[in-house]
Amino acid sequence: MRTGIIIWLHTAHCGLVTRCIAQPDRLMFIPCQVPETILKLIKALLLVVVVTGLVGCAQPLKKQAFNSAAAAHIVTLVVTQKPNQDQYDAAVLAHPGVSFGLIGGLIAAADMQNKSNQLTASIDPKETRLQERLGFILQNRLTQSGYQVKTVTLKKDTKDEEILGQVRALGETSDAVLSVDLTGAYWAAGPGSDYFPRLVARVKKIDGKDGKTLYEDLLTYGYNSPQLQSVHLISAEQFRFATIGALTADAAKTRKGLLDGLDAIADQIVIDLKKP
Repeated sequence: MRTGIIIWLHTAHCGLVTRCIAQPDRLMFIPCQVPETILKLIKALLLVVVVTGLVGCAQPLKKQAFNSAAAAHIVTLVVTQKPNQDQYDAAVLAHPGVSFGLIGGLIAAADMQNKSNQLTASIDPKETRLQERLGFILQNRLTQSGYQVKTVTLKKDTKDEEILGQVRALGETSDAVLSVDLTGAYWAAGPGSDYFPRLVARVKKIDGKDGKTLYEDLLTYGYNSPQLQSVHLISAEQFRFATIGALTADAAKTRKGLLDGLDAIADQIVIDLKKP
């Protein structure tokens, strides 16, 4: 396998939901042996770019309200989830290092990667299991609301147009499929700002036969990004942390700040998909 670094020479433009997308004009591949530490630093630098871009770049996701009367025939429902995430980012949006070009960006990236590593180690992804927990909660609550529900896990990189095919490949058929793409983290507005829990759930319900969109929305919890124009759910005051030390000092409390958001998101989805 060839290893190396790909350099994009591009003009940036705004993307959807939670990222800015680069429009490549030319790609340059530099073959080399890239140490694992450098790869991690590059990944962290990309996080800095994405987080910084969210301040003024993100555009709202397409939305579609659920028409319960028109979808009265839907009884069976497959809920899809992504694999549990193995990294929890502790992001600082207005990191001072970003103001000082590439070198400053690398410093910011290293700092944010270090903080993210501390947060991840503290709350332990194997214990936190956000995606799995939300799937379990949704299955129970949607069942209580009148649906017959199964939950399946899709590949991490599954695209929207691949969801129905992957569900069928797993041997599942249903009247509709509810796709839930969830990410959890802790975000701070700047170096002197508190860290807030942040959950972003992109939710889409499609017809189980033709894949037609029946419902689509973006739900956020905790840290608020108004430019996303999401359905925003507020986190409790007790889950604000002044420093990375405070954020990682009590793993149970920090984890609960994320887990409480799962209940809020599940409740909102159940309300949105209420049967007639």
